[in-house]
Amino acid sequence: MTKQDLVAELKDTIESAKTVTVSVNRFGYTIDGNRYRRVTTLLGGIPKPALVGWGIKSVAEFAIEHKDQWEDLPKADALKLLKGSPYSKRDAAGDRGTAVHKTLEALITPGKEIPEDLTEDEQACADSATEFLVDRDAQILASELTVFSPSHGYAGTLDLWDIDKDGVPWILDWKTSKGIYGDHGVQQVAYQNAEFAVVQKQAVDGKKDTWTGKVIPWKREYAQSLGIVHVEPTGATLYTVADPDKLWKVFRAASFIKGWLLDSDSYRGKTPREAVYLDPITISNGGAK
Repeated sequence: MTKQDLVAELKDTIESAKTVTVSVNRFGYTIDGNRYRRVTTLLGGIPKPALVGWGIKSVAEFAIEHKDQWEDLPKADALKLLKGSPYSKRDAAGDRGTAVHKTLEALITPGKEIPEDLTEDEQACADSATEFLVDRDAQILASELTVFSPSHGYAGTLDLWDIDKDGVPWILDWKTSKGIYGDHGVQQVAYQNAEFAVVQKQAVDGKKDTWTGKVIPWKREYAQSLGIVHVEPTGATLYTVADPDKLWKVFRAASFIKGWLLDSDSYRGKTPREAVYLDPITISNGGAK
């Protein structure tokens, strides 16, 4: 399919597409009345042993560097502050990513204003990403595109969908994290294998994180190449995703495991998994019962 054929097909499909309502919260997406788990939530089924060491190190560093903030607190308050220190660092990194995303969306979307309250670091990252887009010189099809899969029960929102100079359609994800990790590629593959997309999203007045849009069939040929753009103050680097077929199997496995954990998490008011998946046998003097 040529670039012109793809654009023409999309135009015809969108004209006759059904309008749906999309909303999202920390629990997942609701699309046309149906609920879907977030791709990023399901990626939690991938083991991340390095996070344990990172968390321990973060608490230790905070305790040493900010002793004056906790040493005179009651024990319960001091524990709460120390336990929360890794999340404060994570949230600060998330703020950088949010700032870059908002800046790029404003550049791509007519009528959106570029944020003016960026820190020096955030502005440098935004400049790096902007320069990447200019050099790429691709035809942008959509930003913040929501895709979903009724068959597998997930939904997510990818950062950018475009067609490069050679006519190849891509989906790209902006990452401002310290590094690029394996699950970033798995996330892109989940988006690639979705079954539908919601295009031309418009925010619903008075409703937070709610949009209307047109739902169209989503095909793998619409996302032939997958990429992660690592944005740093010094520049942006594109990493292509290798072996998407293998990573799709990884996502399905992670989704199954995380789904099992969520469905049987006693902390969420569910029946504990040990009560669902284990059948007790009592041994007494009279034998098994």
